Amino acid sequence: MSDRLLRIALAVVSAAGIGIAAYLTYVHYRPAALICTIGGGCETVQDSKYAVLAGIPVAVLGVAFWIAALGLTVWNSELARTLTAALSIAGLAFAAYLVILQLFVIDAICVWCMANDVVLAPLFTVLALLRLRTASDACGAEPDWIRGPTGHSSLEWRGHGEP
Repeated sequence: MSDRLLRIALAVVSAAGIGIAAYLTYVHYRPAALICTIGGGCETVQDSKYAVLAGIPVAVLGVAFWIAALGLTVWNSELARTLTAALSIAGLAFAAYLVILQLFVIDAICVWCMANDVVLAPLFTVLALLRLRTASDACGAEPDWIRGPTGHSSLEWRGHGEP
């Protein structure tokens, strides 16, 4: 898959994530606007103490995450690819935590949250890692951050003579 196609896919996933997180942020402040399946899972999750972290709604954190993800995707550089992969792994870990909370602690499922945590976050992570791998395969060299200021790899032998 080409880097261009991966960037487009990452941007689409990020836009979907922004949409879901923005909707969940909106309903955090206007609970009557929540559209959910029958059974009240969304309301239960949104009203739980886990919907806020350090005084910030988790949905707002989601908006910030997805905006950062989109920004890093648009910023086309080696560093941005690496940061995107790191952000995606951190986001996937947090998404797994949120799924565990819903299934085992809150005992309710929010379909909007699950769409983000079970579909978008893993998909974004796979695409980000593919993009990182594709970039390193394309150039056949180590990323700039591995090479030192002299242009030599920090991974190669620096001693005198043979190792």
